[in-house]
Amino acid sequence: MRFWNIFGNTATSDTGEVIQKVSDSTFVSSTGTVYNRFGSTTTGSDGSVYTAMDSFSTDGSVRMGNTATGIGSVFNHSDDKW
Repeated sequence: MRFWNIFGNTATSDTGEVIQKVSDSTFVSSTGTVYNRFGSTTTGSDGSVYTAMDSFSTDGSVRMGNTATGIGSVFNHSDDKW
């Protein structure tokens, strides 16, 4: 599992992947994947789907403040700018 550090509109992983927030509902990864968020659900152009459950996500990831253990929690946390 990757670990993410979130700074404003950018999230970086321990593997070097970077995700940039383009708008309130669109995010672009340095790997070329585009993510769109609709309410509590985020879908990726690679076929991935994540659903928010507070600080948790259906991909098994957890977010605590500016640190997340997976992509789902990077997008779906409701208490900050993301």
